[in-house]
Amino acid sequence: MPEEHKQPDVMAEYRKWLVAAEQKSQEDFDKTVLALSGGALGISFAFLKDILGPQPIVLSGFLLAAWFAWAFSTFSVLISYYLSHLALRRAIGQVDDGTIFKRPPGGVFACLTAILNGTGAVLFLVGVCCITVFAVANLPTKGATIDRKETAITTAPSSTTTAKAPVTAVNTDAGQSPAAD
Repeated sequence: MPEEHKQPDVMAEYRKWLVAAEQKSQEDFDKTVLALSGGALGISFAFLKDILGPQPIVLSGFLLAAWFAWAFSTFSVLISYYLSHLALRRAIGQVDDGTIFKRPPGGVFACLTAILNGTGAVLFLVGVCCITVFAVANLPTKGATIDRKETAITTAPSSTTTAKAPVTAVNTDAGQSPAAD
């Protein structure tokens, strides 16, 4: 009998652990989506400024779509934080008035929180897809610019060498031998 009596206590403790783990997991998910979306916005600005530079931009609609997707992803996660807070308050009220088992815990706030969390993740992925299309469309143009710069640098030293030849000839005419140089 004592073993059977311990079983509900063990299950209750395990349930508490599962609830805490679920809450921690959801917090981590929200923070990750928020950090990734915000970071992606920052990286895309740097990409635009440093990688592309002043060259013409191709398919700019994909860049704008990525920015909007990441901005709305961030916004949806922030709103879900607030709604999660309201859902917990609602659930506490439901426990206090004895209706916790009659209606879904947290009510509509819990449902909206779940929807916004999923929306944030989907919008983040949409942003990644859009920025990928934009980057692929714009990187080959940048590569051609780099090739032109390297070609210009390669030809520059040969023209400098050619410019020194007349100076040597002038020194030879002044009575100096070519071996002195």
